[in-house]
Amino acid sequence: MYFIWHTVLAFFIRILMILFSQWYDNDDTGVHYTDIDYKIFTDAAQHMWEGNSPYMRPTYRYTPLIAMFLIPNILLHNCWGKLLFSAFDLAIAIIIRKLVSKSHPGLSNLCAYLWLYNPLSIVISTRGNADSISCFLVLITLLAHIKSRYILSAICLAISVHVRIYPIIYCLVYYLSIGSDNNYSSLSKMVLFRLFPTRKKILFVVTFILSLIVVTWPWYYFYGQQFLDEAYLYHTRRLDVRHNFSIYFYFNYLLSSFDKTSIIYSIATKLPILILLVSTSLKFSSIKDLPFCLFCLSFIMVAFNTVMTSQYFVWFVSFLPLCYPFINLTCTEIINLIMIWVVPQIGWLSFAYCLEFLGFNTFQLLWAESLMFFLANVKVLSIIVDYYKFNKLKKKIVK
Repeated sequence: MYFIWHTVLAFFIRILMILFSQWYDNDDTGVHYTDIDYKIFTDAAQHMWEGNSPYMRPTYRYTPLIAMFLIPNILLHNCWGKLLFSAFDLAIAIIIRKLVSKSHPGLSNLCAYLWLYNPLSIVISTRGNADSISCFLVLITLLAHIKSRYILSAICLAISVHVRIYPIIYCLVYYLSIGSDNNYSSLSKMVLFRLFPTRKKILFVVTFILSLIVVTWPWYYFYGQQFLDEAYLYHTRRLDVRHNFSIYFYFNYLLSSFDKTSIIYSIATKLPILILLVSTSLKFSSIKDLPFCLFCLSFIMVAFNTVMTSQYFVWFVSFLPLCYPFINLTCTEIINLIMIWVVPQIGWLSFAYCLEFLGFNTFQLLWAESLMFFLANVKVLSIIVDYYKFNKLKKKIVK
């Protein structure tokens, strides 16, 4: 009963923030609260309602599903999408509660509250960002997989990849985790047996591929190659030079004047991510480690990506409530981690404001802050991994 009232209160907070955005954004000067992507979604929905392609709206880089969901923005009210994203935000807390209750029933409500009252999740959804839908689909996939409902998890994974391409990084660890409860005498045997294609693993892969085709092909039929280019292929070659926290920010800026990106640059930026994703998937491929592994994979993807915006942070923050019972940090340690992570962002945002609104040339200072933020991300992830390993070891010793 208490959880229901907390959910109602959390929804009320989000409604207040949506009302605040309506009032605050009436002023055309300064920085708006509503995300620019929300206007892009709405414009794309307008094109779909008129029977045209959503990609008639420049910079629309998403599946047509998002634009279709936001057609009520045109027919009812322009706050519809924010309410929808907020509803998915609350649904994420419900899924977190279900997942945590399987391992730590006494902490399930607390972990759900960590998401319900998380300022980042509140701001992202009420600004009109659609990543709450992606996070919901990712967590639904995890819940189904932990319950050994592999066909359902494969279908959910395919839908999540269709909506937002980044969950493709979870495919390997989901595959490895099927039948991963056995103990092995050596690391090489563990890797060999987990890579070996069993009937369940083959069924998972086939279901995932067929489901991805089923949900993607109709949109390809309607909108052709432009759909694939804008919704998926664009993200493989994306070089943003605005609102980008990435360590590669300044290189992207220097390369933006060229028509084509260097193959060497593409390999140099993609290879570290690939190595880290594969090694992390192999290291934490046990079904018991799956939530923590997904957190690490998401964190690595965001921290080492050539493009990093604040909305990407929810990709890994949504897994933190699931990992909290296994990390067991004190309040002081949590505050220290938050400060390590937040302070470089404040510096970056300060120089970005000077660049975009005051007209000062702060590109090199922004790059320096990007380096600081990258180092902060690496430090935070290494600390969390150490605490996770330590608590697993302590649990084994106690047993």
